[in-house]
Amino acid sequence: MGDTAWDRKTRRVIEIPGDEATLAVGLARGHYDSSGVLRGRYMCRACFQDLILRAIKPDAKQVPHFRHESSRECPASAERQREIAMDDQVVIDLRDRLLRAWPGVTICLDLPEDPGSQEPGRVPPDGMPPAIVVSGADGPVVIERPRKLPDPEQIQRRLHAVRARYGAGARHVWFLAKDPLQFAKCGQLAVKPRGQDAEVHATIAPTEQQLAIVAAGGGVYWLDGQQVLVPYGVEDFTHQPRRGEEWDFRDWRRNKEWHRDWRISQPVPAPEANRWGLVPSSLHQLTRTKAAFSLTEARDTMQRLEDVQQARWRRRRADARELHSARHAPQPPVVHASGDDESASEQPAPALPSTPQTVPPSGTSADNPPRPDAASEQTGAADAIPAAPAIAPTADPGPVLPAAPPAPDRAPAPVIPPPPQHPPYMPPTLVPAERQERRGGFRSVLRHFLSGR
Repeated sequence: MGDTAWDRKTRRVIEIPGDEATLAVGLARGHYDSSGVLRGRYMCRACFQDLILRAIKPDAKQVPHFRHESSRECPASAERQREIAMDDQVVIDLRDRLLRAWPGVTICLDLPEDPGSQEPGRVPPDGMPPAIVVSGADGPVVIERPRKLPDPEQIQRRLHAVRARYGAGARHVWFLAKDPLQFAKCGQLAVKPRGQDAEVHATIAPTEQQLAIVAAGGGVYWLDGQQVLVPYGVEDFTHQPRRGEEWDFRDWRRNKEWHRDWRISQPVPAPEANRWGLVPSSLHQLTRTKAAFSLTEARDTMQRLEDVQQARWRRRRADARELHSARHAPQPPVVHASGDDESASEQPAPALPSTPQTVPPSGTSADNPPRPDAASEQTGAADAIPAAPAIAPTADPGPVLPAAPPAPDRAPAPVIPPPPQHPPYMPPTLVPAERQERRGGFRSVLRHFLSGR
């Protein structure tokens, strides 16, 4: 690891070895502070004193290095020096990886000034590590790689400083380290993107600083070695029953949690999200587009999760409607077999048509029917109506007996059905008569011949 210093001329962080070819030797005075004092070009980020650049000539016997003007040692505490050195090393390692992924791209380290700074060119005293500035085709990309997440006030100052220096169109990306305490608060989320295998995503509860970055239009990712975690919003909710739905399932496949669900918000987590799910990706995949971060793979996974979400909602509501229909369906009438038999046995049998029986008068019989009179012959037997016999009154009628029904003079003519419209079907004769005669003659001759023997 080399030395780092703040360059008041370029307003960037410089490294030794690395940038010595473009630097001037010594103090390189020529910069005035707010009080009008002539200051040197190089400044220590720990104690804010001037630094002297030594041994950058080709014939120098020592390696290039920075030395304090007053003494060789920095007056700042050893703890502060160690923290600054560790923060710088994390940023430099990521910068080197981006240089290998994007060869030929201009990448530098910068400490954006606070807009309210009283001394132009002075390093911000917030203690944050330098940012990685990438000169991309679509504008600058400012990449933050803090070793630990700073305070909310420092986050806000850094957001304003980047916007003031590079404009509102600059992309501000934060690569954070995994905090064990934050990742231990929430559990995991089992997902199955459409067309892919089931996965398990880690979920976290976003902090105030992370929400502030997203609200300002920045991106928050977690970098763990070669793996990058890209967040999406997870909002938990409960399905409210609609008309014609019931959600109190008693099936073992749908427990009491069936009506509880979640919705995704992507590609940026929504402010009302309860937690953030993290899609695992690789740094190589993110850097496959030159001078820009490609989130195609992660956002494709998020879209597949949203497609499955719509199908999951439709299925659960369909099951709720089916449960309501099954419980409120009309019951069919109950049919008892024994009751039907009894009711059928109690029904009266259909009445058969009865033929009126006629009683012939005295002196007649069925073989010798009475002769009809002249009136019946003229009008026809079918229209003849027998006249009732006259009863002469008597002085003493005596007991009244029921009168016998009048006997008709003759029996009614039988009803002859009409002839059929078509003659009855007669099957054809299987053996014609002529063939039977021939067969009979042959048989007689054969019998005669055999008998002659």
